Amino acid sequence: MMAFTFVDGLLFSLLSIFIVITLIILIIILISPLQKLTDKPINKEPYKKIKDYDMMVAALIASIEFKKNTDKEPYLKRIKEITDEDL
Repeated sequence: MMAFTFVDGLLFSLLSIFIVITLIILIIILISPLQKLTDKPINKEPYKKIKDYDMMVAALIASIEFKKNTDKEPYLKRIKEITDEDL
């Protein structure tokens, strides 16, 4: 039976580490183009129409309720302040 020396174990360990790192880099290279397909540009223009703290709270509560009820990501397209004259 051959003796397994420290140098043999070190070479085996370094080779294994190299293989694992190479596989991780390969997976990252293969997955990175797929992430570009799922990124959607977000238009942040409608959020400029939020005028005060109350409107922000109303938008957040509506987003939370929408997410809770539908399990979809909410997207605020517009927000309108309702005054007494509108009723």
